[in-house]
Amino acid sequence: MNAVIFDLDGTLTDTLPLVISSINAALTPIWGAPRTPEEIRRLFGPPEGQLIAAQASSDPKAIERFYTYYRRHHERDAKVFPGVRPMLSTLLSRGFRLALVTNKGHRSTMITLEEFDLRRFFRAVVDGDEVAPKPSPEGIRLALARLGATREEAVYVGDMPSDLRAAKAAGVAGWAAAWSRPADPAEGWDFIAIHPEDLLRPLESEPAET
Repeated sequence: MNAVIFDLDGTLTDTLPLVISSINAALTPIWGAPRTPEEIRRLFGPPEGQLIAAQASSDPKAIERFYTYYRRHHERDAKVFPGVRPMLSTLLSRGFRLALVTNKGHRSTMITLEEFDLRRFFRAVVDGDEVAPKPSPEGIRLALARLGATREEAVYVGDMPSDLRAAKAAGVAGWAAAWSRPADPAEGWDFIAIHPEDLLRPLESEPAET
């Protein structure tokens, strides 16, 4: 194994509060009042641009309100999980090929990677504007192609059952990022990491890329 593919939100970063507040900023002028986090989470699935467009077909400025708020409040309302940067740095130093597969849209993905200086870690980034959302395996398969890696050489790290289903459908091992959401072994994860550095243990014996 010499390739590690990561989910973004809930795995490397926590932008959920920011996404919810950005959606409210974009759509409250249309809705008439802010919606609760639970109400907004029920809208999740497509990338943010598609979500906003579906709710605001009569207001073309809504999507720009979303991205303006998302960037302006990123530093305040989003974070990288502790231990993620050292873990990524260690994997790179050992020669592992790293990629990212996320359901987030391209613009919000790039904002988060730029604001947190994470883009430099990844050879390939696949976002929700390119492929069908997980649990579709399409994004993982595209990341494998961009890395030049086989299914047997790779693992996918995520936090949700949909991440695991996408990994299994793509034929790669599914590892749980349980530092953000408790992972139930009954879900079928191949490995459960309680802390980001735990990912390094099963990879210690793996050879660096040649």
